[in-house]
Amino acid sequence: MSRVGIGRAAVVFLVLGLVVVASFAVYEVYFTGGNGSCAVLHSTNPVRSQVSNTTFGAVTEWKLPGPNRYPNAIADTTDGSVWFTEMEVPGVAHLYPNNGTLVEYPWPGYSPPYAPFCSPSASTFGIAIWNGRVWAADESNNFIVGTSPSGGPLVKYNTTGVADYPYWLTVGPDGALWFTSDNTPARLGRIAPNMSMSVINLEGLGNDNPIQLEFVNSTLAYLSTVNLSENATTQGCLCTGHVYSFNPESSGSNITPTVVGAGYTLILPTSVSYQNGEIWVAQHDASSIESYNLASGVWTTYPTSLVRWTNTTLPLVVYATDSGVWFNEHYANKIALLNPGGETMTEYSETNPPISNDSQIQNDESIAPTSSGLWFTSISGNYVGFVSSGYKPGFNVSVSGSNSVSLAPGGNASFALRVSGSWAEQMQVSASDSENPESIPQSIHIAPGTTTIQPGSSPFDLEVKIEVGQSVNAGNYTVAVTVTNGDLQQVAYLFIRVT
Repeated sequence: MSRVGIGRAAVVFLVLGLVVVASFAVYEVYFTGGNGSCAVLHSTNPVRSQVSNTTFGAVTEWKLPGPNRYPNAIADTTDGSVWFTEMEVPGVAHLYPNNGTLVEYPWPGYSPPYAPFCSPSASTFGIAIWNGRVWAADESNNFIVGTSPSGGPLVKYNTTGVADYPYWLTVGPDGALWFTSDNTPARLGRIAPNMSMSVINLEGLGNDNPIQLEFVNSTLAYLSTVNLSENATTQGCLCTGHVYSFNPESSGSNITPTVVGAGYTLILPTSVSYQNGEIWVAQHDASSIESYNLASGVWTTYPTSLVRWTNTTLPLVVYATDSGVWFNEHYANKIALLNPGGETMTEYSETNPPISNDSQIQNDESIAPTSSGLWFTSISGNYVGFVSSGYKPGFNVSVSGSNSVSLAPGGNASFALRVSGSWAEQMQVSASDSENPESIPQSIHIAPGTTTIQPGSSPFDLEVKIEVGQSVNAGNYTVAVTVTNGDLQQVAYLFIRVT
């Protein structure tokens, strides 16, 4: 199964092959239409309904009406409600989770989807609440659309030929609405508070397409980009990219961003987030995320746990918050929370029971953090979900003593891990590492003392032996030891420096 992402065509179910063009990851896909009917709203006025929810573990999900709304981009509000886009309607929707009220706002002027495939006529990944409206970027049609919940007129910007394929939306410290143009030559768009639109040309980015933009303050912003140009050796997708920084205050019509952590290869860095001197990057053709310490200039790889049905878990969006680093794993069908300090991580299944093969992937591609957890949407699952950060999973895994060691090729070391809490089911132990983009151990041999833990309670002490092969190059490597009960994974990280 190939990578799936959002591009000029919305993502999704059965992937036939990858087509690389100017914008990010366009795929040849078919949309299955369920029972043959499509989610058509025969109205240009708001449509109100009630939806029910289901809770399992840390996750609560609200099922949307109709065969499928294809929900995608999502943004929380200060009152606890949440806005998201519906690509098949198309339009935006407002969910009040406390009472299950859903209000949908269809956009006029779009062709309705038709059976049997019900392919959506919009591709929306960017969303922002700004200037009295809820804004969404329709990449496939080159529109930025502003919906007024109070009944004001719809506002629509056509970016064709100016800043094609608008992808990500965010409100800048200058009070303007900024967006990325998923295209080359690289550009950013800016809609001022007076509603005038301007374009900023990004110099020196070559074949990099702008994807996500994050403002740290009025003088610092970070931008993630992807490079889909052809690899001169393999004639396949280069599938790399960069993180750039720039000063928004000095941005006239042209700006030359600075590469962050130059010389380090990133695998389709689709998302960037800053927190406390650390930059976090989601790699959308890998099974890991990356962090870059601005003070030390060191990159660190954090592997995810592995799944049986694919070699890559495909992290897509990352948000660094005070409670930890949130990201979604598209192909693994999981939401992950890397705890502050980067020593442990929890991965939550987005379904109950967890999926067991690639045909069950629900394409949960957008996330939005809050002070109490994380919102996410499921394109093909047709629901909006929330993961509570206050949930207590019942068991956790940690390292007793040091979690780092320096070894020469051929060297070995042992680590002491402890599983605490209680667990009613047999649990499995596995390992991954940062040797390659797939996080599959090869030349670093990882041997947990057991691969199964019988039902019981803490403490359970687990020894993990690591041997570095003679062929391993000097550098920093990260080992992830995973303990899972099937519903969620608890991960402890070990850090190996090969000298």
